[in-house]
Amino acid sequence: MNNYYGQRGVGLMEVLVALVILAIGVLGFSALQLKGIEAAQEANEQAVAINIARDLAERMRINRTALLHYKSSINDQIENEDNCTTINTVTSGSNKIQLPKCNAENMAHHDATEITKKAKSMGQTVVIDDCVKSGLSCIYVAWGTTSISSDSLDECINETTGAYIANSQCLVLEAY
Repeated sequence: MNNYYGQRGVGLMEVLVALVILAIGVLGFSALQLKGIEAAQEANEQAVAINIARDLAERMRINRTALLHYKSSINDQIENEDNCTTINTVTSGSNKIQLPKCNAENMAHHDATEITKKAKSMGQTVVIDDCVKSGLSCIYVAWGTTSISSDSLDECINETTGAYIANSQCLVLEAY
């Protein structure tokens, strides 16, 4: 027993140092998990925004004659009555035919109402405005702390150069 007199087991200091190192590792892993969750949430917001913008762009492409009505309806954020599901009954001989009361303008208002409701339910804002240094129209979608309106896109892009504002939460889709 005299041979092991200098070594009596693990010292309390060694255990405390090991626990501190373990705690730092666990805290680092926890911080990494939080950053991963934030990144996944941001990716989800971007996916929703691109889907809303693409949906609107496709509806505008189909109904090209009403592009100005899309712009005014989206930018004014007006929820219009649904004239595209109201039915007109037309008599043709002995047959009665039911047709929706829908023209290009009513369809644009209907589409804009649907897109605006979808965006609001997801906590996003949609604006259609002229693209910077282009004759085309762009669809702007913002979420989170970024606030846009038809009067001001300053939190999303630099309206002189068209460059994105750092750390803004928005998306720009060039449409028509």
